[in-house]
Amino acid sequence: MVLQPPSALQEGSQVIAGFADLPPKPPRSKLEPYRDLIRELRRKGQTYRDVARIFQERLGLYVAPSTLHSFVKVRAKHRKRSQFELPPLEDAAADSSALQRVAALRSKPAVPNAKPTRFVFRESEPLTLTSDGGEQ
Repeated sequence: MVLQPPSALQEGSQVIAGFADLPPKPPRSKLEPYRDLIRELRRKGQTYRDVARIFQERLGLYVAPSTLHSFVKVRAKHRKRSQFELPPLEDAAADSSALQRVAALRSKPAVPNAKPTRFVFRESEPLTLTSDGGEQ
């Protein structure tokens, strides 16, 4: 990391301040104003074709079903990213009782549940039934 002299830092903050009055960029998709409507129709089981037809009939807006699909898919990716973040460390400490129970279960000895075989297979002989659990 290269440290810059204070004058360069001041100039940088002045440049950033000069861009503060820029208006926010408008949404790129014509579907952005209808995002909640699309989400609600999809939750109610409407297909992308059905949603496109509703937009055409009720809003006078032609949208291809593939465009609707892409719109939903892109926004679902952003949602998944935030959905799979790790919880804060405080929440993990609150679950210590659950961790203790899991540790207790792991420390219990495993009970073998081996079922004795009743048949013995030898390549040169026919299949035989045994009474002593497969040992012959």
